[in-house]
Amino acid sequence: MKKLLLGISLILGTLSINAQETEKQRKNDILADPVLLIAVPMANVSYERLLSENKGVGVNAMITLDPEDDRFTQFSAFYRMYFGKKYASGFFLEGFIPVTTQSDDIYSYNYDDINGYYYTSSIQRNNFTTVGLGFGVGGKWVIKNFVIEASGGIARRFGDRDKHYFEEVTAKIMGGIGYRF
Repeated sequence: MKKLLLGISLILGTLSINAQETEKQRKNDILADPVLLIAVPMANVSYERLLSENKGVGVNAMITLDPEDDRFTQFSAFYRMYFGKKYASGFFLEGFIPVTTQSDDIYSYNYDDINGYYYTSSIQRNNFTTVGLGFGVGGKWVIKNFVIEASGGIARRFGDRDKHYFEEVTAKIMGGIGYRF
């Protein structure tokens, strides 16, 4: 009888150990910024692959949707370090590399001797790409796979300033909502 009770307790003990498995961590975040979509309009989306509980890598895309002003597109690869208590959430610091495509409009002016004014004779659009290096800060909150992020960063752009006009500093901002899967 003692052997039977001992055998049953060992089997039940083994089953209870197997029943206490930890939940598998979801390692992908996808976010979109609804504020920039409405206000600018600009599509600002981000994907992040979580490497561990405090590290992640990803890509962010900012694309202007206004057909009259299609002069700015930026893709940024980033690496993040998280300092929160939960898995890949809380305050973070990031380093990122923005690749920005932009357009210059070059105007040619002519002077009208008869009427005494200048007029535009031609417009030439000149597309160019710059690469930069920057850092950012932010916060990420995860509630049952629903993700909220607020972040921003600045970067120094490198390119041929003698040939193209561009601001030397570019920014990245995200007020996003998304999903962890």
